[in-house]
Amino acid sequence: MRQFRLAQTGEGIKECELVQWFVKEGDEVEEFGRVCEVQSDKATIEISSPYAGVVRRLHHKPGDVVQVGEVLADIHTGEEEEAPAAAAAGAAAGARAPQPAGGAAAPSFAAAGVQPSYSSSDEQLGEGKVLTSPAVRHLARQYGINLRQVPATGPGGRVLKGDVLAYIEGMQGAGTAAAGRPSAAAAEQAAASMLAAAGAAAAPLAAAAPPLAPAAAAAAAGEESLEPVVVQLRGYRKAMAMVRHMTASAAIPHFHFCDEVQMDALLELRQRLRADPSLPPGTKLTFLPFFIKAAGLALREWPFLNASLSPDQGSVLCHRHVNVGVAMATPHGLVVPNIKDVQNKTVLEIAAELARLQDAATANHLSQADISGGTFTISNIGTIGGTYATPLVNPPEVAIMAVGRMQRLPRFAEDGLTVVPSSIMSMSLGADHRVVDGAALAGFATAWRQYVESPGRLLLHLR
Repeated sequence: MRQFRLAQTGEGIKECELVQWFVKEGDEVEEFGRVCEVQSDKATIEISSPYAGVVRRLHHKPGDVVQVGEVLADIHTGEEEEAPAAAAAGAAAGARAPQPAGGAAAPSFAAAGVQPSYSSSDEQLGEGKVLTSPAVRHLARQYGINLRQVPATGPGGRVLKGDVLAYIEGMQGAGTAAAGRPSAAAAEQAAASMLAAAGAAAAPLAAAAPPLAPAAAAAAAGEESLEPVVVQLRGYRKAMAMVRHMTASAAIPHFHFCDEVQMDALLELRQRLRADPSLPPGTKLTFLPFFIKAAGLALREWPFLNASLSPDQGSVLCHRHVNVGVAMATPHGLVVPNIKDVQNKTVLEIAAELARLQDAATANHLSQADISGGTFTISNIGTIGGTYATPLVNPPEVAIMAVGRMQRLPRFAEDGLTVVPSSIMSMSLGADHRVVDGAALAGFATAWRQYVESPGRLLLHLR
């Protein structure tokens, strides 16, 4: 019997949330075959088995937080016979106590000291690969709902909590809801509490439930509750990971630089390119690929912004490759994947890679390689209506850029007398003052702005 433990999934990662099992107890698994999917504060990763054999026991269920080094599963490899005691313990683990009348209670086990095991069939309820969160799966299980039947309104076909609640309302309106199930209003409150304890064993709500808390009582009575809802931070929003990262950023002595960029030439060029019949079908040619390419070229001219400070702060590592990270807001929180070697990529190649990363981030399927190795970051706050920002450096990087929304504003023409309408975009830079001085940051900003304002200059650096 081999114990399959959670290995280190990335630098500094100490724990992961178990998202789903791809196997159940009794399944045969091949060496390097996929076993489960886990999510750290940085990425979602599929874990493969180092052994070939039969899965004897799954030690955790989806939604559990597993520490690095903890046992995920027991796998019988056939190299040695199981001890009779181990077999007896496995049989005892499957013996469930009778259910009390009036409602299904959380399962208990006949053998004292034997921890419950969980199979993927317990968690999936036939919904297969439906994209949703563990808390929403928990809610669906309480009502016996197959998530495949729930119309999804979230990004990428993700089933949201509101989708399940709306489905429950429809069932109750049609008179098909199971007898004794709580109302949708009570389900809303139950879902909120489940978010605070998504890893706990399910305890279905029934008529004999304990007295409701004030907030739950108000919800059940159809009244709006003003009580705060506690939501446990998980995944990308994992509390301690965010605290560590923001603490590291706050310790950096920042300084900032802001400027505005004339966008008329790039706006005209993009319109012509988007109308070009030779543009590959499905290409999303936004401004961001041009910004990323311009950053790649400008960073080659100002290498101290494409650098990392050593842990002892005694040296600076100037990177030869330019890996530009792009801050993305997803249903799972903020994530910063990066595009590798943008200095050698065309604008079209950058656009294609950007689309791939956006799709992977939305589906919560970014790999460790996607989110590691960044050397510079761009945050496009203009997509949410922002103009200026004071962005914080993403350590160990030493510089970051935020681009704002484009506005049509009056500006003087080159003669200095005529006022003309211009497309203006704001740009904000933040840097680590231990590595970057004001002259270098201003020099980089000027180089980047010139590439954007005169996009024809990008042609001079094609490879």
